[in-house]
Amino acid sequence: MAEESVLGAPRRSKLEVKIDIMQAIADGSGRPTHIMYRSNLSWAVMRSVMKVLEQEKIIVSTDLDGRRSYTLTDKGLRVLETYRSVKRQLESIPVMIPA
Repeated sequence: MAEESVLGAPRRSKLEVKIDIMQAIADGSGRPTHIMYRSNLSWAVMRSVMKVLEQEKIIVSTDLDGRRSYTLTDKGLRVLETYRSVKRQLESIPVMIPA
């Protein structure tokens, strides 16, 4: 569960941050700055998480004319689809919260 930040808004979990980065890449934002803005992360946080994702072979970087771009690997696509599937299944289960 996400904890609250100083301003009262819930913070994202590490899992949610990874998924947000992967989703940004899947949506076509392959350039680092675009990924950072789409994921709503600082540069330092984004770079550290992307380094782990790259080490785990979930994303891959390419350099064309000195410009770095990222894409999801087949493994990354499977991870993202599995996450979406599990999320859909869990969200469809009704939960009664006692008053």
